[in-house]
Amino acid sequence: MSQTTSCLYAGEVVHKRVRPVAHHLRYSVYNLFADVDELPALSQRLRLFSYNRFNLFSVSDRQFGPGDGTSISEHVWSLVKAAGQGDKVKRIFMLCFPAVFGRTFNPLTTYYCCDDSGHACLMVYEVSNTFGERHTYVVPAGDDARHSHAKAFYVSPFNTVAGRYDFVAAEPGNKLFLGITLHVEDLPVLQAWFSGARTPLSDRTLMRAFFSMPLQPVKVMLGIHFEALRLWWKGLRLTPRPQALSPNISIAKTADKRGRPQ
Repeated sequence: MSQTTSCLYAGEVVHKRVRPVAHHLRYSVYNLFADVDELPALSQRLRLFSYNRFNLFSVSDRQFGPGDGTSISEHVWSLVKAAGQGDKVKRIFMLCFPAVFGRTFNPLTTYYCCDDSGHACLMVYEVSNTFGERHTYVVPAGDDARHSHAKAFYVSPFNTVAGRYDFVAAEPGNKLFLGITLHVEDLPVLQAWFSGARTPLSDRTLMRAFFSMPLQPVKVMLGIHFEALRLWWKGLRLTPRPQALSPNISIAKTADKRGRPQ
């Protein structure tokens, strides 16, 4: 990883549904990219960002992982050890939407688990749905940043739990690209990606991000429901929500490499 300091990435989230109906959306967003072990220090350094305290921007342990107050760092490091990568991983960075005035919703939080050369050797994808449920996929990352995992969690009410996620997690630097394609019976159903540009993490850039999108958490939630309404109008119907898996963590021991979203 060419950049090893916490920062912001401002860019766009794009969703492209391929079947059974075509649908496309594009939203401007900003993400926090932070070393999970440096969250307390960031809270001390920045006036507008706090860890486990109310502020204009914040990150709280209860908004991630098991949601029981276990620290983000402790939780993700436990996943690294469970995946057998405890000796290899040296630093972990999280990519997420920070809370604004204590409110946030992260459909996807991504953790880049890096070796001593700064390359991500393990990826952790923490997926949340609007029903308050969460599932985590722990996947070894190959040199080409492409890997896969069987879908095991109900996210969109228009999709079942069937299928496979193909991930593309390019090495973060001045630019960041993270892409996901859902395949069902080896046919692409949904593609989503975030691409953004790096900016330093400071009170000035946080303030700039706030004024560019002052209600990002509200925008995310309203956007999800608005797009769901549009899909329903196009003819898609809801699928029953199954009982969530317990435990809600899927750990792959080897990488299953697939292609990049087209």
